Amino acid sequence: MRRSFRSAALATGLLLAAAVIPAHAATAPGWYSNTDLSFVMQRGNSETLNLGINASLTRQWLRTAWRNNGSFVRTDVNEPTIFAVGTPTNFSIETGPRVTKSEKLFFNSDLERRITERVFWNVAGNVERDVFAGLRHRETGALGIGYLWQKPDNSSLFRVGIAATYTNQEEVIDDPETENQFAGARLTMDGEKRFGDRKQNTFTSNLIVDENVQDTDDLRFNWQNGIAVAMNQRLSLKLGAQLAYDHQPQLIEIPLVLLNGADGGQVAGRADTLDVSVTMSIVINFQPGQGR
Repeated sequence: MRRSFRSAALATGLLLAAAVIPAHAATAPGWYSNTDLSFVMQRGNSETLNLGINASLTRQWLRTAWRNNGSFVRTDVNEPTIFAVGTPTNFSIETGPRVTKSEKLFFNSDLERRITERVFWNVAGNVERDVFAGLRHRETGALGIGYLWQKPDNSSLFRVGIAATYTNQEEVIDDPETENQFAGARLTMDGEKRFGDRKQNTFTSNLIVDENVQDTDDLRFNWQNGIAVAMNQRLSLKLGAQLAYDHQPQLIEIPLVLLNGADGGQVAGRADTLDVSVTMSIVINFQPGQGR
């Protein structure tokens, strides 16, 4: 723990020392938004519904920015897919009721104020929900400082920050070995690179790492990456990947099958430590001066 605090203090000192370095990048004030939509529906021999939304909304001022981004993914299936009702010689074919197999929600809001052209402080908060991974809800607030690199033509950007956090959570199955309220530390890194003849295509990456300072085994990160290829000024085709890691995952209910094949009810076990999501979606973009 002493090493962690010394490292945080050293990083903070370097950020403040770098404040004397000038920067000339600027982003036009106004509202910016990106919305990713993905939808898959199957009917017939299989009955499935997949919905994915990833949206970001930013208000940019000269030295202040308010960034909001959220994602929602849900998968529904009819279970059983098909079954017969009647006798072996006289029956009708029906489908089972619709059952949700996965549902994840993540939302983050960040208010950033630049102290200099490169150094900033920020206040952030995020909400998570993943019942199928044992998490009914988790809210985290953060207060921190960071450093920004940005090219004058806005073709690339990289931002890094450290923050103190406080977390409140509720688990589907209460784990006696964990606390529902705890203090922590956060590391954030995000970047954007524009490429192409007119810099119309973008690669984005956003990483949030959270450490529970009261229980250092409780380490989590959420890492989102995306490559968007522009089709016109407002529409892009995007390939995205999200990795959500929890070193100390929540307890979940797992169906138990006895050795003789009988139903043994349910037992409590740990969820997987890593969730990976890959999406292909259409992106709708809005920004100041677009279309003029």
